[in-house]
Amino acid sequence: MEETTKAQGSTVYDPAAQARPETPSDAPAATAADVPPGTGDRPRGPHNIQNHSAEFDASIRAAEHDAAVADRARFHGVSLSLMDSGTAVHDMIQAVFNKETTAPADLRPIAAAFRRHCAAKEATVGRTLESRSSVAQAVRRDREDGVELLALLDRAIASPGLEGTRPLTVNGVLADIDQYLGHEQRDLVPLIERELPVSQSDRLATAFRA
Repeated sequence: MEETTKAQGSTVYDPAAQARPETPSDAPAATAADVPPGTGDRPRGPHNIQNHSAEFDASIRAAEHDAAVADRARFHGVSLSLMDSGTAVHDMIQAVFNKETTAPADLRPIAAAFRRHCAAKEATVGRTLESRSSVAQAVRRDREDGVELLALLDRAIASPGLEGTRPLTVNGVLADIDQYLGHEQRDLVPLIERELPVSQSDRLATAFRA
């Protein structure tokens, strides 16, 4: 059969070619404009995935650091001293949790640090703020809770407790102290910032660290 063709400029018109779907080899190469957003730079292979994961973790740590710095900039004097002291006790508690120990030798440093923390707070913030009727009740409640928690920790250190119950008892007391320190920063520190002038707060900070 005689093949019929039709010339269109420099291109040969082929009806069969027009009816045949394009194969991957026939299709034009994709350009950057053809790639959907967010799909053109995916990590490929274990090495690249690991690199991207490390970069992501580093960016998260940097953001957390920046947020912490910005948060601290809102506070002054004895507020910062109280927060630093509480954070130190928190870190000690977390270390014991990670070690999964309830040995008295591991708990005594926490008790000593928490006792110093509460004593320094009482000698500075407690005495100063309790004379102000608007915050006196909150200060007394904070003091009472701290005394109770310290007594529970001392008791947990001194007594082995019932067989099999010691880990639960000790971890419960440590968790309560950790929560108390968190509430201290959430509730007491804003009262300090509101009630005390910066100059007075700075003087109390010196006494707190003494």
